[in-house]
Amino acid sequence: GLETKDFWELNEVLDKLLPRLAERFPERATELVQAYHDLLQGVDGNTVFGNAFKTLEAIAQGLTKDKDVALYDRKSLDKYFPKLHPTIRETIYKLAAHRGDEAGHARNSPDPHEMRYLLFSICYIALLFLEYPDYQAAPATAPAKST
Repeated sequence: GLETKDFWELNEVLDKLLPRLAERFPERATELVQAYHDLLQGVDGNTVFGNAFKTLEAIAQGLTKDKDVALYDRKSLDKYFPKLHPTIRETIYKLAAHRGDEAGHARNSPDPHEMRYLLFSICYIALLFLEYPDYQAAPATAPAKST
């Protein structure tokens, strides 16, 4: 299970992410909260990670308004997020490589105590996507005052 310190670290990440995410993608916010609770309850880390990564990809698809965005594909990521720093881009590729059996990494998956840090990474990348300049939500405008 998670240590108390780890619980608070992940909680801080979610506290920053969820209000912004829930405003634009309420269903995706619910999915990341579920991943967090699943991790706390001892659900298999590979399952939690796979579901959280699918949510991250759905966030990217929602921001770009293109269901074909694939975070595991270099051309796709470069097309939709060309301003990402190479280190962040490589981090996303590495995370995508751990998505489960189809990626061939199930036999080399991280230990359970490391899996939570991969969940942190997914949450931080979701925050980054929400703040990505090309996909910022238009600021809400106040209704015109009648005279």
